[in-house]
Amino acid sequence: IRQQWWFLNFLRRLLESSPPVLALLASNPFPDHPPKYVRAVLYDYRFSDPEVRAATGQWWTRQREDLFVQAVTLTELQFLGFGR
Repeated sequence: IRQQWWFLNFLRRLLESSPPVLALLASNPFPDHPPKYVRAVLYDYRFSDPEVRAATGQWWTRQREDLFVQAVTLTELQFLGFGR
């Protein structure tokens, strides 16, 4: 995950409720207060086949692949060297 330093910094800024970072999102997922923990789950997205699209209206199907980042706190990310 160290190779994805930018993503860990993104998570840190979410935990800090950074206005510039929250502005990158369609809406603030934490409108009342910053989260105590964040995690990232990796999914494989594929176009739905025509039958699924016709039956459900869904353009995408997804399958959980792995946990990309386990639940972390701001303190843990700072300890790892992110956010100093």
